[in-house]
Amino acid sequence: MLTPYPATTADYAALTAIWQRSVLATHDFLQATDRLAIQRALPQYFAQVTLLKWQVGPTIVGLSGTDDTELVMLFLDPAYLRHGYGHQIIQWLIETVGVQTVTVNAQNTGALAFYQRQGFQIVSRAATDGDGRPYPVINLALH
Repeated sequence: MLTPYPATTADYAALTAIWQRSVLATHDFLQATDRLAIQRALPQYFAQVTLLKWQVGPTIVGLSGTDDTELVMLFLDPAYLRHGYGHQIIQWLIETVGVQTVTVNAQNTGALAFYQRQGFQIVSRAATDGDGRPYPVINLALH
């Protein structure tokens, strides 16, 4: 059974490893230098959100970070993609946390399609990501 637990700084190494595997599998558009810069900044990003680790038994399969009603990050270990865990996480976050919005890299078409299947609709676009990097993003909201 998939269960959320609050993440602590003691979990950061394991969560960073999941983030890295997930990004390598799904974000092939990222330049290596940008990927490494983001990875180095993850502890700061983790500290700015309500960070959950998602476990099946003792195994951490993913992580999510929210800020009020915004889903800031959701990453699954690639070994656990397409098992329904993403859907379960999103539904839990919508029902329990009240998540209403999410921003997705435009080049991550799989994630965009996933969020649209969950009921999110495109509301706006931006030419750069939140850190000003040249990766277009799409802002979505539940309607």
